[in-house]
Amino acid sequence: MDDQSCYKRSHILKKMKKKHSPALTTAHKILRLTWAKDHMTWNNEWHKVIWSDEKKFNLDGPDGFSYYWYDLRKEEEIFSTRVQGGGSVVIWASFGRGGKSSICFIDRRMNSNGYCEVLKKHLLNIADSLGGFEWIFQQYNAPVHRAKVNLAWFKSQKINVLPWPSLSPDLNPIENLWGMLSRKVSSEGKQFRTKGQLKAAILKSWEEISI
Repeated sequence: MDDQSCYKRSHILKKMKKKHSPALTTAHKILRLTWAKDHMTWNNEWHKVIWSDEKKFNLDGPDGFSYYWYDLRKEEEIFSTRVQGGGSVVIWASFGRGGKSSICFIDRRMNSNGYCEVLKKHLLNIADSLGGFEWIFQQYNAPVHRAKVNLAWFKSQKINVLPWPSLSPDLNPIENLWGMLSRKVSSEGKQFRTKGQLKAAILKSWEEISI
């Protein structure tokens, strides 16, 4: 009897998709806990937050379709994320209590000036409708986001930026939105021949999602 047959007949093993997580150091964990405690009393403040992120879509479907046999007597395993490149499209988007932004396709490597242009074109004109007049902007701690030119621009525009702990995408509810979008774009294992086809599918799927 081969290993697969043994696994299938076992009552203590279950086949499941691998879950991935960033490699957090003790310092990262402390900062995450501190951030959570600092915002424990927030209530209506969350209604003001505009959540943002970039997302990659591959022509041949999403990364991470790996499975392993899980021993039901033990805790689930978490696997390190591996970055892959090529044959993909990168997008930026945001959402808040009032709705979602348009999709911005990032066709070249993002730099500080490019990021600022994205926010000018896809955020500023709709920010009040997404988060209200006292909106708060959430972004990650990527070097491009924290560049001096962008920090100065945030200050000049009087944009209140939400402090964010490093390596904490799981704290951002836009991850749920990405999940919905990915399932629509890659439904039934769909793959794409060109970036143009993939972009069209992303735009169509994004419009079908209501908030």
